[in-house]
Amino acid sequence: MFLKALKATALIALEVMFEDDNRKKSDKDEFIEKHDDGAGNVNFYGDEYTEQEAREAHDRGEFYY
Repeated sequence: MFLKALKATALIALEVMFEDDNRKKSDKDEFIEKHDDGAGNVNFYGDEYTEQEAREAHDRGEFYY
């Protein structure tokens, strides 16, 4: 009985640990989703970028408000 309870507790703890990592989005991913036009492009104040170009530009710090 004790081993079953320990096993259940361990499984719940592992689920909670991995669940948080999967739900977190980076600032870059949130930016891409916010400015995505639905066709694979990113529109930022009239400038169009492919998703890859937008990720690289975000890494360089080109996007700011």
